[in-house]
Amino acid sequence: MKKLLLIITIIFAFSGCGRNTVIDTSTPTPTEVEVHQEQVEIPTGDYDQVFGENIETRFELTESQRALYDAYVKDFNFDTSLLKDASAIDTAHIYIECGINGLWEGEYNLFYFKSKPLSKVSYKEENDKDLATLDIRTRRDMANIVFPFLSDGEFTDNGDGTGYIDFESVHPEDYSKQTLIYMRVNMVQSDGVWLIDFDNKFEYPTI
Repeated sequence: MKKLLLIITIIFAFSGCGRNTVIDTSTPTPTEVEVHQEQVEIPTGDYDQVFGENIETRFELTESQRALYDAYVKDFNFDTSLLKDASAIDTAHIYIECGINGLWEGEYNLFYFKSKPLSKVSYKEENDKDLATLDIRTRRDMANIVFPFLSDGEFTDNGDGTGYIDFESVHPEDYSKQTLIYMRVNMVQSDGVWLIDFDNKFEYPTI
C-alpha cells in the first residue's frame, strides 16, 4: 500500500498536482506573473531508492525529441511555439522529461486549461512541496517504471481539437508484479501545439 501511494504521488508530481486541485480564480498579481523557473540542483549523494536499486533506464527521448526538449528548455524560455511540428507523443515525452528534471514552468506551459488556469505561483508551490517530500531522483525511477512504453503508444485524434495517447503501463495496484495495463494521456490542441489536458491528465481507461 505504501508503494502504491508513492506511485500515485509521483505520477501527480509529473502533473504538478492531482485532479482535485483548487483552481485559483483570482486575478494574478504582478508577483504571480513574474514567477519563473530557476536552476534545479539534482542531488548526487545516496538516497532512499524506494522502488529498488539499479532500476533499468527505460524511459528515454529519441534524438529528435531530445533536440526539441533542449530547444524548449534552453535559457528556461519554454516557448511552446517550438513544438508546432511535434506530435502529441513528442509533446508528452517533453512534458515528462520536464517533470523528471523539476522544470515546473516547462510543465506549466504545456498545459491546456479548460477552466480558469491555476496561477504559476500556486503551481510552483505544489512543485516545491513535492520536492521537499520526495527526492527528485525518484521521478526518473518512476518514469522508467510507468512511462517506458509511451513511445510505442497509439495517438487518437478526436477531430475536434482533442485527442489521447493510450500506452502500456504498470497497474497502479500491482506494481510489484509489473502487471501491464493501458494508461491514457489526454491532449488538447492549441495554436497548432498538442498540450496536456490539465483537467484530466492521466487515467486508466481499462480499470
